[in-house]
Amino acid sequence: MPAADLARAPFPDYDKADWLQRASKELKGRDLDTLDWEINERIRLAPFYTRPEVVALPPLDRPAGWQVGAYIDSGSNEEVNASALHALNQGAEALLFRLFRRPSAEEVGELLQDIRLDFISLHCALRYPGQDPAELFRDLVKYLRREGYDLATIHGSVDFDPLLDWSEPPFPPLIRLLGFVHQWMPQFRVLQVNAAGFNNGPSLADAELALALAKGAEYLQQMRERGAEPPVVNQHLQFAFTVGSSYYVDIAKLRAFRILWANVLKGFGIEDAPPVLIAAHSDVATLSADRDQNLLYLTTQALSAVTGGADQLFLAPADGGDTPPTPLGHRLAINIQHLLKLEAGLNQYADPAAGSYYLDTLTAQLVDAAWDRFRTIEAQGGFAEATDF
Repeated sequence: MPAADLARAPFPDYDKADWLQRASKELKGRDLDTLDWEINERIRLAPFYTRPEVVALPPLDRPAGWQVGAYIDSGSNEEVNASALHALNQGAEALLFRLFRRPSAEEVGELLQDIRLDFISLHCALRYPGQDPAELFRDLVKYLRREGYDLATIHGSVDFDPLLDWSEPPFPPLIRLLGFVHQWMPQFRVLQVNAAGFNNGPSLADAELALALAKGAEYLQQMRERGAEPPVVNQHLQFAFTVGSSYYVDIAKLRAFRILWANVLKGFGIEDAPPVLIAAHSDVATLSADRDQNLLYLTTQALSAVTGGADQLFLAPADGGDTPPTPLGHRLAINIQHLLKLEAGLNQYADPAAGSYYLDTLTAQLVDAAWDRFRTIEAQGGFAEATDF
């Protein structure tokens, strides 16, 4: 058949029964159920789905694309600044500074020297004892004003997760911080639900989602009791998830979370909230000392994150294991994201997984299972009181 006729030729009509008959023949007597994937007792997937079986989910309500994130190396102030500038030259759009000691007001300027903060997003994770995000934020604002920035143009976050980092959560300073950013820095997030500690593999993805939901709801409730309105808290809240070795589950997990969080917000009377901000991080536990193998892991993790609708993506340097990160390891982590944008074009779609019967089914099952677990947590008094997840 000529190529032109082949291009116009319709595909033959087959229904699911035809496919199952062929599969049964290939299985040589084994049960078709052996092809199912049982993720846990609540979630079971057939090997494929057809249109009549699936209620298509609406596309995700979010902007298309994501920010290319980069972890910034630790070291002296000059080394940290050089690492940040190097990442920017390679195309990073979101910088994550992991601070292992509190910088002084003068040192904040040294760390951020020559970085145009109105062109990127700035993120700070505090890893030192006695951390006080409010103090760091105060010094950051002083620097921004001294440099002449319009505070309203600054995007970023401070990793402030009181229920994770404090035995007695410091809500009063958070309330003051929230009031300031809501008035002057509407694009800045000062509260984060870090769900990395809830990630225990694909079989517990529904529990991971439920715990993240419960923690976010706990913050909305605790802050409301102290005078902060839930829409304001939600505007300055973000969620951080780990993507690991289960490609399809990680895609569906991020998609499911957006649906679930919208349901939580409705319970607080918020109907038309802006899309929730999700930062995705690679799972360093999956990496080894084999850089080539790490590239495969990081690529699949990046694919699952952006296909699932992450707004920011931070990939670990490809060196992996206990190997100190190298400039090449950092560059490879950033280049993976450039390939997914410039070659695959995934940044052009708000919901790259939309229309997949398989992923829509998995997403819907995760939503149902996670919501059941969330209700169990709430029935025990919420995140701060629950003991059975």
